[in-house]
Amino acid sequence: MANFKWFIILAIFMVQALCVEAQVVNRVVAVVNDEVITQQDVDQLLGVLYAQYAHAYKDEELLKKMEDVKGDILNQMIEDKLVLSRAKELDVRVREEEINDKMESVKGEFPSEKDFYNMIEMQGITAANLKDRYRDQIMMRKLIDFEVKGRVAVLPSEIAAYYEGHRKEFKQNKKCKVRHILIKAEDDVGFELAMVEARDIYKSIKAGGDFVEFANKYSQGPNKEDGGDMGYIEEGEMLEELDRVIFALNSGDVSEPVRSGLGYHIFKVEDIEASGYFSFKDVHAQVKDMLLQKKFKEKLHEWLGELRSKAYISIK
Repeated sequence: MANFKWFIILAIFMVQALCVEAQVVNRVVAVVNDEVITQQDVDQLLGVLYAQYAHAYKDEELLKKMEDVKGDILNQMIEDKLVLSRAKELDVRVREEEINDKMESVKGEFPSEKDFYNMIEMQGITAANLKDRYRDQIMMRKLIDFEVKGRVAVLPSEIAAYYEGHRKEFKQNKKCKVRHILIKAEDDVGFELAMVEARDIYKSIKAGGDFVEFANKYSQGPNKEDGGDMGYIEEGEMLEELDRVIFALNSGDVSEPVRSGLGYHIFKVEDIEASGYFSFKDVHAQVKDMLLQKKFKEKLHEWLGELRSKAYISIK
């Protein structure tokens, strides 16, 4: 916690220092058509992003995230201005309710509304600053939805072709529905005692005892109350020594006690789903969304390039 406070203090100092410099000489760093980007605009956006990222990232990870953002911030702001210029040209409207909804959504990511306002105040940002930024974001999203996203489509034949050409991506590993009894151990003596108890339980089950009843009564695993039910487990999901035992069993089989770092385990396989490939029907929506996203990114890049080619851009 002390380190985090130090990072916040450092970040506040940096932002305040930049703001002081901006007040003395708020220099223009770029011009996009009729829109101007100043150093103060850059610093303010960095402050907004910091306020947002500080909730999701901590310490060194937070600083690294901000360093990554700073490296591309001017180019992103130029693209924003290009999109905003186009949005104003087409008279894209944003309702006040849409901005308020966005504000409430962001507030909801903080422990309390007070924490939200404290954070933006610490960064020298006002609620009005944030609303202006969110108005721009909503305007840009609406324009991109209209001019880019709304013009992207994927044909059924493209989905089928991708599925057939990338079958390895849709491989399905073998799955087993498993029940589990765990007898825990911590030291050498504990492992000896656990082995004896596990063997007794195994013999009782093989003699006709009910696995669920023994799991409820003796297991020390997290799924004890559900009769040791672990649901379906995919091959390769468990520790290697346990995985090897489970996937060597047939449906209805019970394993002999097997040791791990936790103690001794007994498994029962109740059902097996064979390995193979997900059907086209199973992955249709996933492939469609992936292809739409790919086409959208390509179309957006092309569209932004067209806006750049027609715009006046001067970087100071």
